[in-house]
Amino acid sequence: MENTMVPRFGVTIDITPREPSFAVIGCVVGVLGIWVAAPPYAVAIGAFLVTFRVSVRPWKRRDI
Repeated sequence: MENTMVPRFGVTIDITPREPSFAVIGCVVGVLGIWVAAPPYAVAIGAFLVTFRVSVRPWKRRDI
């Protein structure tokens, strides 16, 4: 389990799909990246970030 990426306590990570037009563009990014022989991890990350909206929000502390 070393070098595993997990969210910290107090952080919310939201992943929501974008509009269908962005999904099509994400697929095009993936296919174009494979076509030009780019590294697969770079293509996958780029297509994912175009297709999905990722937001990271810290929690605010509440004093009880």
